[in-house]
Amino acid sequence: MKVFDLLKWIIWLPVLAIGVGIAFFSQLLERRIKRSREEVEAVLLKMESGVVSDDLWDDFLSVPIFDKQLDKVRERVEVLWAYEDFQTKNEDGCYVLNEKGLLELREILGELSST
Repeated sequence: MKVFDLLKWIIWLPVLAIGVGIAFFSQLLERRIKRSREEVEAVLLKMESGVVSDDLWDDFLSVPIFDKQLDKVRERVEVLWAYEDFQTKNEDGCYVLNEKGLLELREILGELSST
């Protein structure tokens, strides 16, 4: 039994070390962008008004922001686009936020303005 436990550790130890190394370096190499509070607010206002731009949304939602507080805002908005509960299709067939999504977005905008 001790031999089996020793073999388990011999196999798992390098796997864990490699996994930790990959996680560490991926965090270091993660591409982040500098955005001001005004830029984030402008993107959210466009989103609220129903302007449809796949490039704008993809860039905003998929690229982390240097400022941790603004990145948390980005992550909260990303949730709105991850679940169908917050979106609907417009007459052009593009996804936009529904009333529930707009309500959440306005709440996020209010919190962003007050800080």
